[in-house]
Amino acid sequence: MALAALMVLAVADVAAAASREDELKRVINRNTGFAHMTRGMNMYTLIALRSCVTDTDLPVLRRLLFDRDYVTQLSAAGVLVDMGAGGRAALVSALPEATEYRARSTIQDALREADDPARRPLSAYPLDERERKRLRGCSAAAH
Repeated sequence: MALAALMVLAVADVAAAASREDELKRVINRNTGFAHMTRGMNMYTLIALRSCVTDTDLPVLRRLLFDRDYVTQLSAAGVLVDMGAGGRAALVSALPEATEYRARSTIQDALREADDPARRPLSAYPLDERERKRLRGCSAAAH
């Protein structure tokens, strides 16, 4: 009986993690820009994603570093950089697993940015009221 209860809890944890991952991907997709007919991440993407996450999301963001979508990888890395020591630790721990070139170089670039003393936090990025209203973060239920 205890084993069955434990298995139900494990399945619930996996489902919750997948749900949270899907929610963060939706935030990235809703705040992605297009330039020269190419989809890409921008500061709106990073600020919207950062507004949705806390330290409890570090494992989810770490998994997104290995997503097949490059914009998702870049967005996760950019937000992890902004999350201080915990985010940096997530990047460092992901580096040995990054065998694919794009993921590895994304993580290495993020670590260089994290160590840059001139780097400003995402919260310091100047947005006017119109730009703030344009951001589409997490739904209230997922936050």
